[in-house]
Amino acid sequence: MFKMQTISSCIILSMLLLNILCTGHGNKGWGITFNPPEVTAVPGLCALISCTFTYPDKANPIDNVQWKVCSKTGECKNDIFKGKVSTQNENKLEEKETETERIKMLEPDMSKTNCSIIMKDIKAEDENEYAFRVEGQKTYKNTFNPTVKIIIQDKPIMDVPPLSDGVEANLTCSAPFPCPETPPEIKWWIKTREGNILSYKDDNIILISSTSLYLSTLTLTPTSKLHNATVGCDVSYGDKTISTSRTLEVMYVQTLRILGNNRVREGDTLSLICTVECHPPSSDPVWSFSGSTDTIRNHTSAENLMITNVRKEHAGIYVCEMTYRNETLKASITISVIRKEDFQMQVDIRMITGFLTGISMSAVIFSVVLCCHESWQSRDKIHEVMDTNTYTEVILEVFYDQEGHHKE
Repeated sequence: MFKMQTISSCIILSMLLLNILCTGHGNKGWGITFNPPEVTAVPGLCALISCTFTYPDKANPIDNVQWKVCSKTGECKNDIFKGKVSTQNENKLEEKETETERIKMLEPDMSKTNCSIIMKDIKAEDENEYAFRVEGQKTYKNTFNPTVKIIIQDKPIMDVPPLSDGVEANLTCSAPFPCPETPPEIKWWIKTREGNILSYKDDNIILISSTSLYLSTLTLTPTSKLHNATVGCDVSYGDKTISTSRTLEVMYVQTLRILGNNRVREGDTLSLICTVECHPPSSDPVWSFSGSTDTIRNHTSAENLMITNVRKEHAGIYVCEMTYRNETLKASITISVIRKEDFQMQVDIRMITGFLTGISMSAVIFSVVLCCHESWQSRDKIHEVMDTNTYTEVILEVFYDQEGHHKE
């Protein structure tokens, strides 16, 4: 048992030692790590390339570091950044020159093995692979492999799952977060078919950010009114804004209906339409009369049913059926066929009823007008009497005779 434990311990120690040697902790070799290996950048903004590197001890001291752009054939020759390292100044970059002055090393002390850079004012032609090169003593020089890739993205990426009426769904909008100096801000909006703009508050949106990606999730419960609406996602990086939009497709179905007059005169034409509003489209309708499809097969086309020269035997129940996503939709209507004599009688009765109703209404209107007229005349007479008898002045004259007696 003791021997077994000793052998196991030796094996474990050997594996640990081998792991140290392979990872470079025991004897460092050339190596580089990019995090992430691909950087997504927005035109006009900056891009952060984050990396660390290792090199053999025999390469000390490092004289120069370079960043190179690689061609499509894999050759990495053209320099976009050059930096000279000063051993007298603690291995820091002493002199540097770049082609466009757009690139900056984040850590000037090369002894910290940090090769991260920021590339400013990204353009479409910057979509390439890039390599880092170290030049040390004598022949110890190396252009690292693997390389890092910059991908240009000029608008957000939106993901819209299949939408169903009344079923909650999550829509996502992702935008690159390549530049720490300008974190993005995401806004959602929906433009309905009527042209109304709907905006969404923070309680509908969840944000997830990382060093390379900004993700916004919009929780939405769609309805049929949002079918063919436009959903948009605007991402702002300070003064720079990129946008994308999609047309929403909402799966929905409304009630199946049969349109048409349910009372038809004998000899006229029966016309019925079977319709349903839905997305995706339903199957063509199947008509039946009194439980049979054969008797009216020749009278149907698409959603229409038309029977000319209707007779009494055409009265009854008509049923329309459609299939929507493996679901059967059904509607029915009861048709009554009226004989010409009955129809004429109904017309006569309606005319007589209408005539009597008109006379009655005329009499009522005449009575109201007459009553109002008499009321107005009575009021005018009362007003006239009051005007003529408001005040009467009486003047009495007194006359005296010769004897002093007065007389009127």
